[in-house]
Amino acid sequence: GLCSGVARTMDMRARALVLALLAAPMQLALSFTPPAVAPARSGLPALSARPAGLPLGARSLPSRAPSLAPSMALNAAAVEGGAAPRGEDAPKYGPHIKIGKKGTILNLWGFWIMTYSMCIAFVGYLYLKVRLLLGFLTLGLLKPSVEHCCWIMHAWCKLVLWLGLSNPKVNGLENLPPKGETVLVCANHMSWFDVPSLQGYLGDRMLWSFAKAELVKVPVLGTYMKSAEHILIKRQSRKSQMESLKNAIATLKKNRDVFIFPEGTRSLDGKLRDFKGGAFTIARKSGVKILPVTLQGNDKVFPSNALMPIRPGRGLMTMQIHKPIETEGKTDDELMEETKKAIASGLPAELIAS
Repeated sequence: GLCSGVARTMDMRARALVLALLAAPMQLALSFTPPAVAPARSGLPALSARPAGLPLGARSLPSRAPSLAPSMALNAAAVEGGAAPRGEDAPKYGPHIKIGKKGTILNLWGFWIMTYSMCIAFVGYLYLKVRLLLGFLTLGLLKPSVEHCCWIMHAWCKLVLWLGLSNPKVNGLENLPPKGETVLVCANHMSWFDVPSLQGYLGDRMLWSFAKAELVKVPVLGTYMKSAEHILIKRQSRKSQMESLKNAIATLKKNRDVFIFPEGTRSLDGKLRDFKGGAFTIARKSGVKILPVTLQGNDKVFPSNALMPIRPGRGLMTMQIHKPIETEGKTDDELMEETKKAIASGLPAELIAS
């Protein structure tokens, strides 16, 4: 009645406020010039051969065609939306530091991404804390809904990738089911950028995800995870795994879209690995369609040995949405085979593990 109407109005106004707050760093971002991913290679220009007819002792100036340093060419291709040349596939970090025993890379571009993404996350965190406090003081009247909390994460992911020149090129949006139809999204996993890509750019859909239970202890992120009721799991605990399957089915039955990586963990070399059966049990028991999604290029932007992205991803990162897969009357193995075939169809042969 009146209470729910007030709460809905509050959520709509709050969304506009959050977007305004989260967009505050845009002015800075738009005036920021990304550092080159790798230092330009300098050297002495080669002298051209003396043209015929030129008097001995006269000097000819070398003709120099305008060129870009490899790193600048890569950034230009990324900003303009073109794919990077094949010769640029090898990471070029530019000025960077190595952190920890594993030598995790952090370069200037990654430092910039880390700085503004943390600032935006903190703004959203403060807003969420204020809403939770208002909800407590008003006996739940102004408490943000679970969907609203998930929307904050959706907006954060979209904004972080956009400001980082890393919004993926999305193909197959026409394959998305109608908004009211719940789906289980299954995608390949090669980079930490896979999660914000799905969260921010799978149409306008808000997605609930599986996450390690330990993340709840992380400041800011833990508040988001708990408030949005994401599905937490302890990998080492068989009991926790079974509980997470039940929670995922319950989440889907609340008409909330869920995404999962059937490989179970991130592929360190970008190749598609064997799938685990849990995702397909969830889809079959909840009676929803599976939406296969192929991600590509994310590991070139945010590789496994980097703390943060090493370069812009626009023009490198792609997302291919395939046609939904019906689950009714099919076994888990049949669903697994069909889903893996769909995801693999969007990858080059060298990224499909034998």
